[in-house]
This record gives sequence, C-alpha cells and structure tokens, in this order.
Amino acid sequence: MKDFPAELRPFAQWITDLGEGVEILVTSGIVLILSVLVPSSRLRRRVVVGANSITAAAAFIFLSVAGGGLTAALVKNVIGRARPKLLETYGHLHFEPFTFDSDFAAFPSGHSATAGAMAMSLALVFPRLRSLFIPVGVLITFSRQLVGAHWPSDTLMGWAVGVAFALCMAHVFARRRMMFFYDRDGCLRRKGGRRVMQALWKAVAGGAGVAKPG
Repeated sequence: MKDFPAELRPFAQWITDLGEGVEILVTSGIVLILSVLVPSSRLRRRVVVGANSITAAAAFIFLSVAGGGLTAALVKNVIGRARPKLLETYGHLHFEPFTFDSDFAAFPSGHSATAGAMAMSLALVFPRLRSLFIPVGVLITFSRQLVGAHWPSDTLMGWAVGVAFALCMAHVFARRRMMFFYDRDGCLRRKGGRRVMQALWKAVAGGAGVAKPG
C-alpha cells in the first residue's frame, strides 16, 4: 500500500490498534471476575437471573475474541508467510513454516481474526447494534493492509477465522442453553436480553437487589 496517503496513516494505525482487542478482553474479563466475587446467595432471584445472563454474555465475548486471536496466532506462525515489507526480498508468496518470527507471520492476520471475532460476538449479543459492529470490524481488517502489515488474502482469511470461531462458540453455548438456544427450525437464537437487563436495573435501582435475611 505504498500509495496510501501519509496524512491518513496515523488514523489507520489507530484503527488497526483496535484489532488487538484489549478493551473488549479487559471489560469482559472484569465482568467475569466481578461475577465470581459477588455473593449470589444474598441476591434476589431475579437479580441472579440477570447477573447470570450478563456473565454468560461476558464469557462468550471473552472466549470468542481470545480464542479467535490465539487460533490465528498459532496458525500464522505454523504457515510462516512473509509480510509485505519483505516483498522485494522474497516476493509475495514466500513461506518459512514454524519459524515463529513476526516477519513470517502474515497469513492469516491475527488482528483481522480478533476484529472478526469481536464484530461477530458483539453482533450476536447485541443484534440491534450489528450495523455498527460489523462495519467497524471490517474497517479494522482493511486497516491492516493500509499500514502495510498484511496482504489482502491475509486479512480476508483472518476475518474468516475470527467470525468462524465466534459462531462455533455460539453453538457451544447454545448446546448448553447459555445465552443462545435453537428454535424449532434448528436456527441459532439469542435469549431475550433486554427484559433481563431492565429487570436487573429495576431491582438494583429500587433497592431490591439484596435478599433480606430469613
């Protein structure tokens, strides 16, 4: 991407940094830690139900993003494709498998895999916001080419790995009836979340969150 305007490179770099998924992993991780520390035995049943739904959503997002990124990281180091910066030296189809060198870890793109997993997992948990999450994920994926870190095929495959991993995790959760379920036609569906969140908020805001001692 030598023709990419230099003035836009800082913006492209900022976008591509989002592909590390740090914010999503930290946020969902904190929710999971808090869910372990909160004494559920002292909470009312409707609060526990809402808290369990939030915990399941956080676990799903965390596992999808972390798993998608780790899968791509392992595969790309095994394949060992040279990055675009080595084009003049090795060409665009040079491979050195099992080198575990970042210069030979282009295919698939780890950032793109994380972006795909983030976009898909968030879109599944918050379907009304999928028109926001999916384009942002695609933009992160495309930015990897703009900063010269990957070939188009690297980012495309990375996106596919992340999306596929998130979908697989959704089916894993659905089989355990956590966060998702299958309808009569066998299609994957998300459990209703807005009513749970509203009930949780009303219970906590109204001071009804803690059960009275018997």
